[in-house]
Amino acid sequence: MCKIVGGLLVLIWLAGAALFFVNMNLHDQTLDVVTALILTGLGIPWNLTPIFTGGSQIFRVIVVLAAPIINILIVWGLCRVIVRRICPNC
Repeated sequence: MCKIVGGLLVLIWLAGAALFFVNMNLHDQTLDVVTALILTGLGIPWNLTPIFTGGSQIFRVIVVLAAPIINILIVWGLCRVIVRRICPNC
């Protein structure tokens, strides 16, 4: 179950990152609404960091692309803990 949930989150993140790079190359660095929704939804609350700390445009791009990884790891870890508590011999 954890592999399925983690795999789906990784696939969504890869799709969002691919859309981000395609959009940056085609539309002169303007963020598409679909890309923003995918990456923002996966990266909340970590992608709010540039708002409070400031930083350059490159820092903001790195945070937008890396923030979902943090949440994916948290969800994967919690899923493993929950499954181990429910079924310790599985």
